[in-house]
Amino acid sequence: MEIKSFKKMKEISNELIEEFLKESNAIEREYSDEALEDSKDAWALAMRNNKEITIDFICKIHRQLLKTINPHIAGKLRKVEVQVGFRVCMPSKVVESHLKELCSKIPNTEEEIKEWHILFEHIHPFEDGNGRVGRIIMNIQRLKIGLPLLIIHTGKEQKSYYGWFY
Repeated sequence: MEIKSFKKMKEISNELIEEFLKESNAIEREYSDEALEDSKDAWALAMRNNKEITIDFICKIHRQLLKTINPHIAGKLRKVEVQVGFRVCMPSKVVESHLKELCSKIPNTEEEIKEWHILFEHIHPFEDGNGRVGRIIMNIQRLKIGLPLLIIHTGKEQKSYYGWFY
C-alpha cells in the first residue's frame, strides 16, 4: 500500500486527495465523475470536523458520498439485511447500537485506527458505500494523529487491504 508522508494535514495536495478518492471509488468499481465529485464533497465535510466521530457525522459523510449515485439511501442507516461476498453482515436491528459503541472509542494509534476501520466495515451500517465512508474516516483519523494519508490502489494493495477483514 502506498503511504505518502506529510507533516501537517494542510500540506496534502488536492492531487493526492483526488488520487485517494479515485482509488477508493475504484475499489468499489465506481468510476463516474459524479461519484468522484460527491467523494470530494464528503472528504471536505470530513476534513472540517473538529469533533469526535458520531453516528450523525458518519451519516453526513455517507449522504454527501451517495447523494447523486443513490439518493434514496444516502445518509440513512440500513434497515435491510446485507452481505459482503459470502459474509452475512450483522442484523440491521443492531447496527445503530454497535455503531454508537464504536463511536465511543477514540483511536490514538495506527493499529487502533486500523481496528476501528475493521470494526466499522464489519458493522456495515449502510446498504452501500460502507468501504468508501470507512476509508475517508480512516484517513481523517490518521491525519489527525499525524500519520500519512493511506492510498489503497486496486490490485495487489486492494487484495492486501481485503485481508484485514478475515
